[in-house]
Amino acid sequence: MARKKVCFVLPSLHGGGAERAAVHILNALDPTVWDRSMYLFRREGAYLDAVDGGIVLSSGDVSSRVRRWTALRRHFVATRPDLIVSFLSYLSVLSAASAARIGARVIFNQQTPISAFLTDQDYHWRRPWHRRVFSWASRYGYRKADAVVATSAGVADDLAAAFSVPAGHIHVIHNPIDLDAIAAAAGEATDPEHASAWQTPVIVAAGRLADAKNYPLLIEAVALLRMRVPARLVILGTGDLEAPLRRLVAEKQMEPVVTFAGFQSHPWRYITRADVFALSSRYEGFGNVLVEAMACGVPVVATSSPGTREIVTDGVDGLLVDRHEPQAFADALARVLEEPGLRARLAAEARRSATRFALPIVAGQYDGVFREVLA
Repeated sequence: MARKKVCFVLPSLHGGGAERAAVHILNALDPTVWDRSMYLFRREGAYLDAVDGGIVLSSGDVSSRVRRWTALRRHFVATRPDLIVSFLSYLSVLSAASAARIGARVIFNQQTPISAFLTDQDYHWRRPWHRRVFSWASRYGYRKADAVVATSAGVADDLAAAFSVPAGHIHVIHNPIDLDAIAAAAGEATDPEHASAWQTPVIVAAGRLADAKNYPLLIEAVALLRMRVPARLVILGTGDLEAPLRRLVAEKQMEPVVTFAGFQSHPWRYITRADVFALSSRYEGFGNVLVEAMACGVPVVATSSPGTREIVTDGVDGLLVDRHEPQAFADALARVLEEPGLRARLAAEARRSATRFALPIVAGQYDGVFREVLA
């Protein structure tokens, strides 16, 4: 039987959770069953080198939206994929596939709750009506897609409740983690310039420096924590808010104990050395890095949101903080750092719990949905 052509479409392969998940999933699909390809609006990003050599990688590399859309449509006409999976830029992908008239099925991969995205300060809506138009267009687009993969039940519930997407149209599949890659990279040395940061206890956080990740909450919580525990903080990631976050650290007189270590393609070599991993996001659709920290055998403390509640069982394999406030977060961090027995128990359970999201398991679930949509 001829292989089915599947094409993943993304804006780029910059260092985000959706981009990493897309590369992992496409790499893991059976190449004897799937003729795999990936199309990028821009051929750039930290994960380009991670794409499997058997995957055909194409790109448009055009600036204007019209030219970008036209290039995508032409690509679909030329390659005629059977299945198109869109990670972000959903409406552009859907309309280009429709205009190509090739009969391809289209799946949206939804990483975050759309309701949260519409209020996210990282996305600057120049006019209120822009948000309304986007919301209306999303309702239309999600119903026209052949299926939607949501990364958590919380994301699926938001699609059904706020955007009237039929529940039977949505498949919940968590993002995968590559346990072998994490285990291999965890043993690597950290960069020499960050050696001074490893004076225990150490808290590690990772993710883009953006409003949704709520790093001010974490920094203020660590400032309160240090009244009880002489903890240090290492932050992995880059983003537009780096300058104001550095100013906040300076205002709190914490510059000697806070390290901004930048983007790390292998963050696990830092995470595995942590006494606790912290995630202070306003919301998470899933929280890839949280699972990766658990796979490293590190106890985790996270703010409660739809994505984190699906990963962490509070008090069993991590701690969840319902009140997104510095004192509440500081108290949770203190519990882990001050109670060695709790820390050891959470770490052991976290490592076991993370195996639920192993790459072969998740890739098999995607394979099943793809076959169902094409049937």
